[in-house]
Amino acid sequence: MSTETLTDFRAESLTVAFKHWQNLAVGTILMAFSAYLTISAKSFITATATQLQGWAMLVIAGYAFASALYLGLSTLSAHSTLEQTLPGVIDHFRGFIVASIFYAIGYFLLNIETSALPTSQALSQALSLVIGGAFFLVAAVIAIASAFTPRNK
Repeated sequence: MSTETLTDFRAESLTVAFKHWQNLAVGTILMAFSAYLTISAKSFITATATQLQGWAMLVIAGYAFASALYLGLSTLSAHSTLEQTLPGVIDHFRGFIVASIFYAIGYFLLNIETSALPTSQALSQALSLVIGGAFFLVAAVIAIASAFTPRNK
């Protein structure tokens, strides 16, 4: 494959992605909402009285994360407008719930559990990071796979 062909392919992908900028805008808002909930959930989870609320916040943040990835990537897969893509957030509800649970567990292991372990337990910290990263990656893969799966109409 020549360099000129690769350049054309990249330019075509960017043109298609930004043609449906509304999907990217809504995905950006959902990603920001997910980040806000994720950051806020840490203080809820570490307090005994509000642990359930913290976990609920992480699951909702995970759903927003999966939805944001779905909306952003759907511009490349289906070349759909926002009106055609937005119902897919509901159509993939079961998959996104699974992704959001993986997201919550992954975030907990990556950021909360690892920082709570003493530095003398380096192996436990490393395992927490690896397992948490795997959970987080599975959440992202579910959302990405949903973007390339045809919607049920």
